[in-house]
Amino acid sequence: MKPKVGQYHYELRGSCFRIYRYDQVSDTGTSSSPVYGEPSYLDREEAKKRVYELNGWRYKKQ
Repeated sequence: MKPKVGQYHYELRGSCFRIYRYDQVSDTGTSSSPVYGEPSYLDREEAKKRVYELNGWRYKKQ
C-alpha cells in the first residue's frame, strides 16, 4: 500500500518504536515527522495497534 500525506506509521528508533506522520509523498521518496505527544513503544504490536487507531483502520491481531 502506498503511503499518503497525513497517514501515520511507526519506525524503530534505538530500542523503541516511535509514531510518525507522512508530510510529503512522491514517486522518489517520502518525508515524515515524529508525532509529539505520542509515547514510545517497546512492543511492535502496540505501536502497530496505535497507528491503526490513528489512521482509522480496523486492527486485527495476526
